[in-house]
Amino acid sequence: MKLKSVFPLPLAVVLLLLMADVGGAQPKPSAARRPHTPATIRGFIGGDSHDNYFIRARKGQMLTVHLSWRREGDNQASFTVSESPDYYTGEPVKFGVESDGGRQWVGRVPKSGDYYIDVVAHPEARYTLRMRLN
Repeated sequence: MKLKSVFPLPLAVVLLLLMADVGGAQPKPSAARRPHTPATIRGFIGGDSHDNYFIRARKGQMLTVHLSWRREGDNQASFTVSESPDYYTGEPVKFGVESDGGRQWVGRVPKSGDYYIDVVAHPEARYTLRMRLN
């Protein structure tokens, strides 16, 4: 007695491809937004995503970034300043000083160019980001 397969081969291949795609999925990076300075931005972020902003600065300018968020449970928010638009591979800049438990950062810009500020939260947060160039 022979048993027949209930799954036709094309359907099995499609299901296998769909399952493989879900396993390799990564969150899509958000496009960097360029606010005018001084800027106050209110946003909401959480999960595996991040908000990305950039600011064009001239050598010698003082860049100040401050982040605050609404406390809900034990949520946390943070930011990094880098020279790379790629959140996943960009390294934080080597200049500048953090204060207020990492909520504020101030640094004198060593060279003209774009500087990226990435905001993340766990598990989620409503935040206010302030940026200023002097």
